[in-house]
Amino acid sequence: MAGRDGGRAAPLSAAPSAAAGGGSGRAGRRCRAALAPCPGRGSRAPSARPKFEATRARAGARGALRGAGEQRQGWRRGEGRAAAANLKLLTWAGCLYCLIWSAFAQQGGSDCIKANAKSCGECIQAGPNCGWCKKTDFLQEGEPTSARCDDLAALKSKGCPTEDIENPRGSKQVLEDREVTNRKIGAAEKLKPEAITQIQPQKLVLKLRVGEPQTFSLKFKRAEDYPIDLYYLMDLSYSMKDDLENVKSLGTALMFEMEKITSDFRIGFGSFVEKTVMPYISTTPAKLRNPCTGDQNCTSPFSYKNVLSLTSEGNKFNELVGKQHISGNLDSPEGGFDAIMQVAVCGEQIGWRNVTRLLVFSTDAGFHFAGDGKLGGIVLPNDGKCHLENNMYTMSHYYDYPSIAHLVQKLSENNIQTIFAVTEEFQAVYKELKNLIPKSAVGTLSSNSSNVIQLIIDAYNSLSSEVILENSKLPKGVTISYKSYCKNGVNDTQEDGRKCSNISIGDEVKFEISVTANECPKKGQNETIKIKPLGFTEEVEINLQFVCECQCQSEGEANSPACHEGNGTFECGACRCNEGRIGRLCECSTDEVNSEDMDAYCRRENSTEICSNNGECICGQCVCKKRENTNEVYSGKYCECDNFNCDRSNGLICGGNGICKCRVCECFPNFTGSACDCSLDTLPCMASNGQICNGRGTCECGTCNCTDPKFQGPTCEMCQTCLGVCAEHKDCVQCRAFNKGEKKETCSQECMYFNMTRVESRDKLPQPGQPDPLSHCKEKDVDDCWFYFTYSVNSNGEANVHVVETPECPSGPDIIPIVAGVVAGIVLIGLALLLIWKLLMIIHDRREFAKFEKEKMNAKWDTGENPIYKSAVTTVVNPKYEGK
Repeated sequence: MAGRDGGRAAPLSAAPSAAAGGGSGRAGRRCRAALAPCPGRGSRAPSARPKFEATRARAGARGALRGAGEQRQGWRRGEGRAAAANLKLLTWAGCLYCLIWSAFAQQGGSDCIKANAKSCGECIQAGPNCGWCKKTDFLQEGEPTSARCDDLAALKSKGCPTEDIENPRGSKQVLEDREVTNRKIGAAEKLKPEAITQIQPQKLVLKLRVGEPQTFSLKFKRAEDYPIDLYYLMDLSYSMKDDLENVKSLGTALMFEMEKITSDFRIGFGSFVEKTVMPYISTTPAKLRNPCTGDQNCTSPFSYKNVLSLTSEGNKFNELVGKQHISGNLDSPEGGFDAIMQVAVCGEQIGWRNVTRLLVFSTDAGFHFAGDGKLGGIVLPNDGKCHLENNMYTMSHYYDYPSIAHLVQKLSENNIQTIFAVTEEFQAVYKELKNLIPKSAVGTLSSNSSNVIQLIIDAYNSLSSEVILENSKLPKGVTISYKSYCKNGVNDTQEDGRKCSNISIGDEVKFEISVTANECPKKGQNETIKIKPLGFTEEVEINLQFVCECQCQSEGEANSPACHEGNGTFECGACRCNEGRIGRLCECSTDEVNSEDMDAYCRRENSTEICSNNGECICGQCVCKKRENTNEVYSGKYCECDNFNCDRSNGLICGGNGICKCRVCECFPNFTGSACDCSLDTLPCMASNGQICNGRGTCECGTCNCTDPKFQGPTCEMCQTCLGVCAEHKDCVQCRAFNKGEKKETCSQECMYFNMTRVESRDKLPQPGQPDPLSHCKEKDVDDCWFYFTYSVNSNGEANVHVVETPECPSGPDIIPIVAGVVAGIVLIGLALLLIWKLLMIIHDRREFAKFEKEKMNAKWDTGENPIYKSAVTTVVNPKYEGK
């Protein structure tokens, strides 16, 4: 039992146990004018009206250019209507955009107002967009001191100058920024480990304002020829006897292989067995001297022994390890965790340097962990301190095994990367343990440890190909986020943003790190956090300074006369009252707050309501209450005013075209009415001829009221009963150009009001695009011929007609082709009918013949006997005849 030379089974509990371890609300923020740029919050943008040019045609003789159905300006009228429609669309779209923009912009202001900040410091802690107006006369009557706190745009819209707005911002300052080291293996220059830089920057200061992240870039580069310290920790229980023989020559062989990676390599050796108490070992004197059975010569059991501190002499490693002997114990799990803890915390005895630290843990068994010590009567938890005397762990009988979490903490604190070299039987157990220990690897150890050198090389390459950032414990209310920029354009965020994989020595990766304070520390003291790559000693030191007060607070005047005879400190434009004093100017003591005499100052004349039931009377002054919608505000000496009970139009206060002040709309320019819903802009009433409402109506609130009952439409241009230009001048053009038509006899009296010009063809007629209004006409004369002309009126009021001199008359029919076609059609139709008749007869005959053939086949004839013949012979048989 003590020798345990047979195969050992892992305890059932080992694997699972290892794995278990804005805004002010003022209507002035709305967009008020079509096509105007969105005004700032609360500002009024100057109205911007697009230039509108329309050709103004003068009416010719006989009312030539009248009527909504007039064709002479059809294309211009359509263009004008399209322009008006587009203008209205742009107006509504612009206002909708401004309202949405204003709503988003006011969200920050809502948070600032809801904070109900009584001082500048409280205000800037409410959010990164909150500012404090320190202008002395900023507040309106009835507004509380907290109204000084709002988002920046809202403060400006309320009239607070930029120079009077306190808005301190966070910042970052790099204090130490050494470049990462670039050196090659075998270089003549030999640098000390502390002179090699793999992480940049090294030290910086972040000034944090609540809610405002500060971001900086961190660069990491694996330096070539970086020193390595490797400590080989081996299980010396009896089953590792053959492994010890191979490890005895490990020093020089591993030195030779590691020279390919680094020119500065040191190696050390330690061994472990088990706690020296029952039931882990046999405590009989004989077994304490030699725990092995038979003639095996074993050394006394021990918990952990530091055989060789880290050294660069490989031969010394071989020499000391060659003197080691196997020991033994009773149970299967080993006390390796005790040994790992001592290797991690006994830095001076082991000889760790501030370089890459590797711990190779070699065993063929499971492990004990916290709680297992109770079996031996050990109840004190492991203290995580060094207890080596003469290179031996002396407190194994006093302290319990460390927990996995405790080991993780100490390995991380001391930047030790662990390589578990275990046999195939325990691979699953140690792989679960690897998942709990950052920067660790597991390798499969052969039965006699013959592959240990290659295992170490492979595990080191695996560990060095990944960099994982970790940070120290963050102060309360501080959060940190990472974004990685790794090789081959691989980027990650959140938890994966902490690491980069597949990194070769000499590769450079970057991380973007954001630090955010979500609250100020109670005492306001500075804090320090550190960020480092796991397994490395280098780190970034970050000093956090919190912006929790405004600069103007340090300039405050204590016991200021401005605060009612020195009852407060005047700072940042407001009074911060001494204890026991309240009021905007600290004019009251807390004993006077509920006095009925004070309430009398908060009632309007002939009213019993205190502050109009919209506020609270404090020190004889009304402090108006806040509504759930922070854009809605009560104001006034008695809180009798508000900005949300004005008349509405289209669902908007003051129609979106004015500001609601004390329940009355103050309209923007070009708007009027109780709800500012009446536009004084005449542009929507402009007809295509440049006249307002086509001269046939009045423009009221941007809409035409047509006075001529025959005309209607948005601009009084539609007339269903009016003749068009072409129909109106058709008869006069016909009589003058072709001397025919209804007005042939009176042409000289009625049709001389226009100038006429004959052209050869339709192509020679004037085309659209000339300055004068132009109508193209196509009319039919008394002979059913089509004639073409244009009608236009120039700037002098003269009507001009251009007419094609030759009408287009339809030609007479050609008789011969028509007759021939009719005859040919009749003949063809006759032939077609004959063919159809003949085809039907053939089909009928074939059906009849087929019927005949079928009946012929079904007929049956008997040629042997006449069916009506009856024989004359009758045969009678005697029934008594027996045939004798």
